[in-house]
Amino acid sequence: MSSLTGRVAQSSSSGLAPFLRSASGVCAALVIAGLILAERFGFALSIALPVIAAFSLQAALYCAAVSEAAREAVRSRCSRGQAAGRWIAVSVLPYVVYSAPTGLFDPSSAAKLVALCSCIVAPYVLFPVRHRGLAWQDWVVICALAFPMISGLSTLFRDVYLGFDPPAHRLDSLGKLMLIPIGLFAFLELRRLEGVGFRLAPRAEDWRVALRVSGIGLPWILAAGLATGFLKWSPPTAEYWAAVGGSVGKLLGIYFTTALAEEFLLRGVVQNLVRETTGRPLFARGAAAVLFGAVHLGRGRFPNLPHAATAGVLGWFCGRAYSQAGSVTAAMLVHALAVAGQELLFR
Repeated sequence: MSSLTGRVAQSSSSGLAPFLRSASGVCAALVIAGLILAERFGFALSIALPVIAAFSLQAALYCAAVSEAAREAVRSRCSRGQAAGRWIAVSVLPYVVYSAPTGLFDPSSAAKLVALCSCIVAPYVLFPVRHRGLAWQDWVVICALAFPMISGLSTLFRDVYLGFDPPAHRLDSLGKLMLIPIGLFAFLELRRLEGVGFRLAPRAEDWRVALRVSGIGLPWILAAGLATGFLKWSPPTAEYWAAVGGSVGKLLGIYFTTALAEEFLLRGVVQNLVRETTGRPLFARGAAAVLFGAVHLGRGRFPNLPHAATAGVLGWFCGRAYSQAGSVTAAMLVHALAVAGQELLFR
């Protein structure tokens, strides 16, 4: 029995090794980048270190949420209620880590974050979903995740995550990053949602589908963007390779943050559940695309109809990639490629 226990523990440790390596590497990179920025901008270490620690902790939580092995480790050691409570606590912790040492901690702000996180996890713990279609619990969690992210609808994160003088004048990105791991945990572990096909590292099939769908969708996306005036042709005229390098960096940044959050929620959750409920895949794809366009109405001056219309067309083809690959990862690639191309060739 002891040897069996030892083998199980060794297997668990081996499965966690990739997560531990990635989390350590990401945190180390953030610490180095943060110290370089602090030195460059003359940022006091009494402020820089808590901010760096908060972002590093948030990055570690992100790595834990996207790792199947890490989620399995939590699942095997905690009940659903215990795991939910711990995720709420660790989700609020980055706020405490940076705000307490710098004198910005506000109990009411911490309470708002606890309430938001509770709305994301509590419905699935208190009222488990027993079927695969849309349930009222899903709508509560979707709205809780979307509300603070829609520009112009809420200033919650800007009010809670107060910043300092440049370069840390805005820290609300901490709140936006917070929603990714707790949202993944809610749907993948508490809801046990099927049909998402989420994996952070794309497979060859994900790339094949994403490139094919991007090629088909490009004329339609361009037509919508140019016709509405959202896209204006402005290719780089100097330092071309620097612009390309910046676009590649943008692609990676979008893929791991915005594309992951939006495609998981709109395609992996909404399109997936609407399809299960109605049995109409095209209707589900259209509904998710319309919602995707709608959430962009607040980008810039409300209502930003050109942005919303172009985003809606992009959402339709992201939904096509998700359907064809059976994986939200392919949709994430289409999304990231489109935004990177926009940044490189348009304004």
